[in-house]
Amino acid sequence: MKFADLSGAAKGAAILAILSLVFGINFTSTTSINGAVTCSYFDIGKVGLGALAAVVGFGGAMRARKDISAARTMNMVVPGIAALVGVFSVLVGFGIILSPC
Repeated sequence: MKFADLSGAAKGAAILAILSLVFGINFTSTTSINGAVTCSYFDIGKVGLGALAAVVGFGGAMRARKDISAARTMNMVVPGIAALVGVFSVLVGFGIILSPC
């Protein structure tokens, strides 16, 4: 299996998923009122690219279901994994998991 055998949606989803793990523009703020410290975190790069990777990945996996070529399995697996990585990046971007706060 070569990278050239993958569909355009699978390639795009894989590239977006990798970018969502690497690229980030985050905003962090810490406030202290009467000794109570609150922290907020948001990463617009991870949320944006992760959401794109999830949408393109799920779409590519659904389109590959109708494919009858020999690369059908990889055209379903690669965008599926990219969609899961995209969802992970969105959760990190909103600070739900792996938040610095």
